[in-house]
Amino acid sequence: METTVSARRRILGWGALATIAIALSALVIVNPLDAARGDLGRIATDGVPLQAHLVALRTTVVDSQFFIEARLDALTPGVPYGPTDVVAGARLLTTQKAQAATMSGDLRRVGFVTDAHDLDVAMRAFTSELNELSPLAGGNSVAPAALRALIAAERSAIQRVWALTTQIGRHLSQALTASETQQATDHIALAYWILLTVVAIAMVVAFTAALVASRRAGHREREQRRVGVRHAYEARMQEALEMTKTEADVYTIVGEALRESVPHLKVETLIADSSRAHFRRALTNGEEFEGCAVGSPLDCPAATAGHSLLFPSSGALNACPYLKNRPSGACSAACLPVSIAGRTVGVTHAVGPDGRPPSEAEIAALNFTSRRASERVAMIRAFATSQTQAQTDPLTGLLNRRSLENAVRDLRNDGASYAVAYGDLDHFKDLNDTFGHEAGDQALRLFARVLGESLRPDDFAARYGGEEFLIVLPGCSTAVAASVLERVRESLALTLSSGRTPPFTVTFGVASSAYAAEFDTIVAIADGALLDAKSAGRNRVLIADISGERQRVDRFV
Repeated sequence: METTVSARRRILGWGALATIAIALSALVIVNPLDAARGDLGRIATDGVPLQAHLVALRTTVVDSQFFIEARLDALTPGVPYGPTDVVAGARLLTTQKAQAATMSGDLRRVGFVTDAHDLDVAMRAFTSELNELSPLAGGNSVAPAALRALIAAERSAIQRVWALTTQIGRHLSQALTASETQQATDHIALAYWILLTVVAIAMVVAFTAALVASRRAGHREREQRRVGVRHAYEARMQEALEMTKTEADVYTIVGEALRESVPHLKVETLIADSSRAHFRRALTNGEEFEGCAVGSPLDCPAATAGHSLLFPSSGALNACPYLKNRPSGACSAACLPVSIAGRTVGVTHAVGPDGRPPSEAEIAALNFTSRRASERVAMIRAFATSQTQAQTDPLTGLLNRRSLENAVRDLRNDGASYAVAYGDLDHFKDLNDTFGHEAGDQALRLFARVLGESLRPDDFAARYGGEEFLIVLPGCSTAVAASVLERVRESLALTLSSGRTPPFTVTFGVASSAYAAEFDTIVAIADGALLDAKSAGRNRVLIADISGERQRVDRFV
């Protein structure tokens, strides 16, 4: 901003100097012409006013163009100009038209008919192009291509006016230098060179102003292009992340995004494991390098600081210890902490050449990519947690009743057969009354863990209520199911032998999906077998016999 203000001040200063030079040159030119008026009556009568009118017109042309260019630079499509700008522009245009009309009349009066005609045509073209731009002053939006065409046409028109006034100035100068006296010729030659000097100064000022405006326009264009590229990248990455379903998917997308946004850097992201005591590499941007040797979040300066750290050289005294003495040699690096749900759980580590750390734009890209990835991972984790909570029993971690029924519905839709085991912990009320509810909860959790360790990978178990459990074994006969349940009973007895939990046993009743069409009916049959097993002494597995006879298939422990 300060640079822009300084440039504008310089332009205004040069413009003021040019105006003073033009005024002084007019005085210098008038004096020698007055000295030669005896021999140059026509010069005294016509030449001086024509030169004065020409200078005034050219000055107004320069002022108009500076005014118009400044407004075009600040143009915001859809936003009207203020009343002050509209009035000032109208005043400049009116002045320029009046001066051009006066100049045209004077030129015709002294015989410069062609120049007068050309000036009229150029002014009409300029006025027409300004009329094309006038809707923008009222806030009308114009497509970028159309706007560029309008601006180019206006600039071309004003340049034609400027070139024509320069040509008229040369014609007048040529006429004036054709005086009949040597003294007048000398005076006019002096005036001519002074005029050329002033024109040169004015041209230098105009060129400098155009150069500054061009550079500013180029800078704005580059900045707009850079912002456009960044916004497009951010939009594409956001769309890609929204399609991810797992953390692994997120890390894959992030690796591809970093390969696109910071191709000159070697990047890795380290994420803490479930214990939050050790780092693991979650992703890279495709570059093979040894990465950061830090092993724990507690040892990482960026993770413990909670903000980004920039290291221009690993050889610096205050460089990160894990950057020094790397096998690949000296380097620069940027380390950005990764936060998920408000907790720092990792770090993004970007390595560049020694002495050339990542630029502000690259760090901005790293920050954006890391932040969006963190937000997506947090959402996936939150969704997984809520889904787990909705599907499982909070005490045991087993499926709840509804989730089990949904799983069985999927089996039935697939036409798969299955066995059902209804289990109940023996004398559980006595265990609660004797050792307390905490011991009862401990027993339930221990039994759930034993089920998880003893069942087959495709089997699923649910806490069906209180101390009752329901186990579904897909593609399994009742006999095979009974052997699986025996393994559960044996594993339970072995686990309880440590003595840390009061001893208890479990009884199972087993039924097959072949016994009935409805799942509730099969569960009722298995429950009936469970009641028979309890009546027979508990701590056993009993297969339901739908012919009316229940068969005991295992022995007591």
